[in-house]
Amino acid sequence: MNDQASRSGERLPATYSEAAGASFWRRQTPTLLFCAILLAGLIALTIQTLQMFDLRRENASLRAATANLDQLRQDSAEVERLRAAAQQAERAHKEQEELEKLRAEVDQLRTIASELPALRAESQRLAAERAEAAARAGVVAEVDPFAEAKGRAQRISCISNIKQIGLAARMWANDNKEIMPSDFLSMSNELSSPKILTCPADTARNQAASWLGFDGNSVSYELLSPGVPEGDPSIVYVRCPIHHNVGLIDGSAQQLDPAVHRINKVDGKFKIVRVNLPSNPAQP
Repeated sequence: MNDQASRSGERLPATYSEAAGASFWRRQTPTLLFCAILLAGLIALTIQTLQMFDLRRENASLRAATANLDQLRQDSAEVERLRAAAQQAERAHKEQEELEKLRAEVDQLRTIASELPALRAESQRLAAERAEAAARAGVVAEVDPFAEAKGRAQRISCISNIKQIGLAARMWANDNKEIMPSDFLSMSNELSSPKILTCPADTARNQAASWLGFDGNSVSYELLSPGVPEGDPSIVYVRCPIHHNVGLIDGSAQQLDPAVHRINKVDGKFKIVRVNLPSNPAQP
């Protein structure tokens, strides 16, 4: 009996200690759970904070890249503008040089033209003397060389007029979206005078002294391609029906021989085409 009582007394403290330990953990479980949840929240908050900082850095980098891209676009646009301005300045410089050459030619032709009345009078006098002498001798009078020289001078003066019209039209087109003018009056600011619109050989028309009195009746030349784009340089823009001189879209002028070339519509555009000459017959 005493042995059983002693063994029972030994087990009681052990059971009490186990119960006390279990009770301690049951009391601390909510606290431990709260600490674990708090720690997890702190870890999540730290991760989110780091991610937010990363996003801010990326956002700053993107903003800097966007700012650089806008600057590059502005720089590229400025370069294109400067390139276009340089090309236009170069084209204007070339046209100015051509215009100065034409003015020098015109001044030379005016000097020649100022001498024409005296030459004409002398030519008429000599022609009358030759005709009279030929009539007395019963022979055919020779061709008047002064008349031929006058015709050549008139044709040269006409091609100069055509050249000036072509250059004036190109200058006007540069300021109007590369479209050629639709009439002569539109480019009155670019043309030096309405007098150049009258061919020297056109005796049926009188030159207009100024643009104030210009009504179109003094114009000898024909605008074959009014209002066309400036793209195709082979298009005929203006023509003299007397001398068959033509001015092209690119500002150049040509003297055509009607026996070799003529102006035809090709795909709806006036262009210079070669006349199909008959082939020479085979020699026997």
